[in-house]
Amino acid sequence: MALVERIQAAVARTELLPFKVEIATEAQLDGVIQLRAASYGKHLPELGAKLREPEAADFAYGCEVFVATSKLDGSVLGTLRTHSNVMEPLPLQRSLNLPGSYAGKRMVESTRLCVKGDTGSSIVRAALFKAFYSYCMAQGVDQMMATGRRPLDRMYDGLMFTDVGETGQFYPMAFTGGVPHRVMSLVPELVRTLWTGANHSLTGFFFETHHPDIDLSGATSLLAVGWSCPVAQASLDAQAPAIVRGGPAIQPILVREQMFMRTTNSQELHGQLSS
Repeated sequence: MALVERIQAAVARTELLPFKVEIATEAQLDGVIQLRAASYGKHLPELGAKLREPEAADFAYGCEVFVATSKLDGSVLGTLRTHSNVMEPLPLQRSLNLPGSYAGKRMVESTRLCVKGDTGSSIVRAALFKAFYSYCMAQGVDQMMATGRRPLDRMYDGLMFTDVGETGQFYPMAFTGGVPHRVMSLVPELVRTLWTGANHSLTGFFFETHHPDIDLSGATSLLAVGWSCPVAQASLDAQAPAIVRGGPAIQPILVREQMFMRTTNSQELHGQLSS
């Protein structure tokens, strides 16, 4: 029995969503690009302007563009793009040399996460992350990777990602115009154990509910491919820690999951995890 079928057999119930999450088609890419440009443009105008056109990674082997679209009118509600290190280094590796423990690991990085700001943004974001997790499990990935600028790094805290190096350290990322980000990771095979032990609020959504509207059948399987797991040599300037002013980055565990689900300001409403 396939992994997805085993998961479906183990869950207690089926839930329909008011939107679909799938691999973006060429026709849907225009809507994805518009949402990216609008979301990033509010806080990073120069980057937002560059994102008015498709990026090479949107079509690259080992990358997938996820899109959430409304069942009512087909509008794009959210998106993220995954990068695997099957043939090329991850985007974050061009700005930071990862610790030796990540060498040779199958990694997938979540980038360009954008969620349209409305009352349903939290559930769309949760569904996109469930899709990200499901994709990594199906591909046999060792590490889920993400970068987050303040204050949106706290959403990754809420998912129990941990820093690859010093806790709470920020590094300038080249693919976001040098904006400082935390670099974080999570082992997909440990997610269920971690979340169950912490009584995480998304445990039921991820592991006890089947969502047929999350359909990644359009993704390219990388299971039969020999992953090269290449390493990019980041510049010393890029690796210098950035000074970021503000409150502490790490939240207590009972607060961290709330940080992911809650939309408390305009930045979170727009889900601008410029990763």
